[in-house]
Amino acid sequence: MADLTIIGAGAWGSALSIALSNNFRRIYLHTHTQKECTTLMPKHPTLSIPYPDNVELTFDLSDLQKTNNILIAVPSYGFFTTINSIAPVLTQQHFVAWATKGFDTQRKCFLHESFKSVLKNHQSCVVSGPSFAFEVAEKKPTALTVASTDKRTRDYWAKALTTHTLRAYTNADIIGVEVGGSVKNILAIAAGIATGLGYGASTQAALITRGLAEMIRFGVSLGANRQTFNGLSGLGDLVLTCSDDLSRNRRFGKLLAANQSVEQSLDSVGATVEGLNTLELVISIAKNRQVEMPICMQVYQVIQGKTSPTEAVNYLMSRAQIDE
Repeated sequence: MADLTIIGAGAWGSALSIALSNNFRRIYLHTHTQKECTTLMPKHPTLSIPYPDNVELTFDLSDLQKTNNILIAVPSYGFFTTINSIAPVLTQQHFVAWATKGFDTQRKCFLHESFKSVLKNHQSCVVSGPSFAFEVAEKKPTALTVASTDKRTRDYWAKALTTHTLRAYTNADIIGVEVGGSVKNILAIAAGIATGLGYGASTQAALITRGLAEMIRFGVSLGANRQTFNGLSGLGDLVLTCSDDLSRNRRFGKLLAANQSVEQSLDSVGATVEGLNTLELVISIAKNRQVEMPICMQVYQVIQGKTSPTEAVNYLMSRAQIDE
């Protein structure tokens, strides 16, 4: 039985260490600070399940030499820094994947492009799909997508991540999977705004459906396969993130609808809101490629203080009629 290193001891990385504990002899869970090795024990504060005995919290990157399997689970804004920090100790024997959703907003590129800019000789591999950390830690049945252009790499990680409660599907369309995992967070903010304004399930269904159309237009313009968005990393993740308050992005939107400022809403959520991190870059790319994304644009206008949540919904409802 092999060992696994997970870089990122947040809720998501911690949940994965719990869910995968029976698949590996030992799991090294890397924290952001030395202090967290102590303060996070015996369990992550947002999870109900303690770390299994074979999960070891560590701050020492030299532990990467103890295992060939590395899974990155840091927020998107820390992804490039993480790649740079581990590059000196990686060898060709290391299999690397990431369960991070979003774009590299500083370099204005996909995470797989950011990855390849540093680790040119390693295959890119992203793990995505509809998955809340809390539920994964409690080992509730969850399906994931493992995407890589290299078949051996995606098959390897799909097998490594499959348990009796995790089922991994493979996909060669890494662009589509990364777009789905990013844009769905912006649309979840919109769903939260609508819910916070008191609108019902019909509104939510419309947002999800028309939001999916925006996601597809955006992804196809970047070279993604349209069919990818009908799967787990597209529609599946979109429905989950828009429909449940375990979603930070949805909660953030609800707080905006309650007239809290962006800063107040972030403080109330108390964790990374990936949709906010990704929003400006997605809008910029859409404008450059002349891709129409009215829902995402209205979220951007609300964030910028150029329109109110109510005015944003009214605008979307009053747009000129078009064919579906």
